Amino acid sequence: MGFSGKSDTNGNMRRILVGLMGMGFAMAQHQTLYEDPRVRIVNVKIEPRSPIPPHRHAADHIWVVDSDIHFARGGVNHVERNGELIIELLQRQTNPHNVCGQVLQADYAHCREPGSEWLGANLQIQFETDQTRFGILQIAPNATLAIPPADVPPLLIALEGVEAEAASHANGAPVSSSSRRSVKAADVLRWPSDQVTEIRNVGKTAARFLVVEFGGPGE
Repeated sequence: MGFSGKSDTNGNMRRILVGLMGMGFAMAQHQTLYEDPRVRIVNVKIEPRSPIPPHRHAADHIWVVDSDIHFARGGVNHVERNGELIIELLQRQTNPHNVCGQVLQADYAHCREPGSEWLGANLQIQFETDQTRFGILQIAPNATLAIPPADVPPLLIALEGVEAEAASHANGAPVSSSSRRSVKAADVLRWPSDQVTEIRNVGKTAARFLVVEFGGPGE
């Protein structure tokens, strides 16, 4: 009986360890969608009913749930959610402050219009640092938005529910049908600095994108 009890104990310990290993694997699924010297964009995948412990990022970072933007300095824990988008800011960020959104609870909003390159677009800048700006862009169903060339092109990240098409082309050149690509949630759009990018919403509801703009010299 003593031998049988020891075997049961060892078996139980193995099952517990396997369970913990499986839980850890489920909680650690961070899919890198895009990375350059300025940002790393990660999509969080968590298995249903898995425990969700706080996660810590070394760099300052933005995370987005639906269209809500949050900001935290590096080294601060937050509880991640399935489908959450995290934008790690790989360069030092100074003077973080609200623009049109209440991202920082203790800071007043300083709302203003976006730059002239967004003329006619439904873009609201929510938050910025001296180096980076973040906003929510909405494109109405069946509408097309043309984004002009820029020295440092922005990043557009499709949010939940997006059904769209995108194509880039030289300024003044026509768009070929073969250059169009489908865009869905968590897709990241960026294009060469001399290109125009057209985004068409083919869905039945407004297509929402997180816009990330960069200050400083061109790349």
